[in-house]
Amino acid sequence: MRIEQRPLALPALGLTAVLALSGCSLLPNQASHAKGPYPQTLDSPYGSTTIKTQPEKIAVTSSVDFDIAVALGADPVIAPALSGKKASPWAMEALDDSGMETPTLYDPKKGPDAEAIREAEPDVILATGLDDAGEHFDELSDIAPVVAAEDDATWTDRTAAVATALNKGQEAQEVVEDVTGQSEKAADHHLEFEDTTYALADVKAESIDYLSYAGSDDSFFTGIGMLQDSAAQDYSAQKHSVTKPQVDQLDADVLLIHFPDSGAGTGADAGSGADQAMLDEDELEDPFYREVKVIRGKHYTVLDDTTFAALTNLSPLSYDWLLHNLPDDLSKAEQGVL
Repeated sequence: MRIEQRPLALPALGLTAVLALSGCSLLPNQASHAKGPYPQTLDSPYGSTTIKTQPEKIAVTSSVDFDIAVALGADPVIAPALSGKKASPWAMEALDDSGMETPTLYDPKKGPDAEAIREAEPDVILATGLDDAGEHFDELSDIAPVVAAEDDATWTDRTAAVATALNKGQEAQEVVEDVTGQSEKAADHHLEFEDTTYALADVKAESIDYLSYAGSDDSFFTGIGMLQDSAAQDYSAQKHSVTKPQVDQLDADVLLIHFPDSGAGTGADAGSGADQAMLDEDELEDPFYREVKVIRGKHYTVLDDTTFAALTNLSPLSYDWLLHNLPDDLSKAEQGVL
């Protein structure tokens, strides 16, 4: 059962197709062909783009695209900061290991900084992980060719799209095989994960976001043998709010929960944002919430901001980082040991 659920045996997009068809531009559910690597025309839900020659200066508009580019050996010239005007720890580690320099970072709170990106004079703009890519596609296309993807694309979908744009198919194959191998090792080391259901929740002021909805990228969890809980079918990218009367829908075998401004997972002590939330970590001891089996049995783990960011910005680098940092906490949650 665990092996059947692993998606890294290369998913619907067909990363293997990218490798087998040199010069074939592949994005989720769409493809266009060229006689060689360039000129390369790529389709996306927001329009087509043509890359005429091998890109040398690469701009990225999401942490996911930053990670993918670095994982494939490309050195972006400009990228969004993940938090605190810094790159993620997994990206910084990869940059250090490869000897690459940290690119110019911009604050992404208001979306991609078109002015800063234009000043960087990129040859291509990677936006496969940009949440609102459709809103910015035309503006960014005026600067350079834009590589985008479906909203529900998996990390391997996005990796394949970037690999096609940068002519990095072999590198992508190696990256995916490495992550697959590490995931299999984690699954073999943690047999308790087999067929264990999980739910991923993010606390908001008025409700809780159920982020492990049907259709979300669950490859990290399925890769180590875990499964989405049945409640996932009740939620989607458009409908994922859990109100207080529905809190029992968090009742999977293991619950992963993130609190606002949690820092190192300190919950209500971490700032004013947590004070406004429907639920904070201290409230898990409240009799109301302890009626929820997964909370009463202590089968949950509180995610700090960095781990939550890794799970919700899944990439070759964040996936690898998670494999080294999360399984032990998941194992304690599965056993009910906080």
